[in-house]
This record gives sequence, structure tokens and C-alpha cells, in this order.
Amino acid sequence: MVNIEEALVAAAEFLGEDSKSWYSSDVRIIQESCFVEQGRLIAPYDHVDYLDRGKDDMRLAGNLPIAVYLSTGDCSYITLDESKTSRNATCSEQGSPPSTG
Repeated sequence: MVNIEEALVAAAEFLGEDSKSWYSSDVRIIQESCFVEQGRLIAPYDHVDYLDRGKDDMRLAGNLPIAVYLSTGDCSYITLDESKTSRNATCSEQGSPPSTG
């Protein structure tokens, strides 16, 4: 069993590793948009230039959030079908996300 803070770390590590092969790997989890659903932390992400500097041309499109199974800590991307039916709860329902530096 992993808690929310551990799940956020796992999601960030998963994204960091997977994004190494992308054209632009400067991406980050959007902690304030994370939520827990069906035993998983759902973690959206976007490009840092969009998140920190508001550069709309750097905003990602079509990216599916990361799911971290709270029972195991395993990570994967959610499916397109799952993204269409997902509800939007917040991480704060299960505990506050850790601060980032």
C-alpha cells in the first residue's frame, strides 16, 4: 500500500523515465489536479513552459494522465476510455500532496 505522497513520487519518476524518449521531455505532474479514483491516484501532467510561463504553444494535447495503483505503487497511463469516464476528486480527499521545490 502506498500513500498519496508516495504515489505522487512514483508518478513523477514514471513520467521522468518515460519522457526521456520524447521530443521535449520537460514535463511535470500537476499536483493540484491529481485525484483518487477506484484505488488509483490519477496524475495529469503538462509541459513546464506551459505550467510555469503560460506559453500556450507548449501545452500538451492528447496526453493521458498517469495512474498509480495505491495497492501496489505500479504506474501506467490511463486509457482513452477511462479518461472519458473519470470523475474529478482532489488529492486532498486522501491527504495533501507534497510541496515541490
